[in-house]
Amino acid sequence: MAFLTRWLQFLRFLEGLLEFLDVVTTPLGMVATAGVVLYSVLMFLGADASTAATLAGSVTLGLSCLLTRPDF
Repeated sequence: MAFLTRWLQFLRFLEGLLEFLDVVTTPLGMVATAGVVLYSVLMFLGADASTAATLAGSVTLGLSCLLTRPDF
């Protein structure tokens, strides 16, 4: 019975992970992930918070424009 309980917990974990990956693979999810990762890298490299936020936001905005451009 303990094995079945663990198996069910593992399957719930996989289901949550797949839902997270579904969100991350959307254009908005990719843009948000890129912004957070870039901000974290800049903070790790020693940039102050306002500079890191400005640079990450600028790159994220450009990426958003590239990913979600309309087809006219």
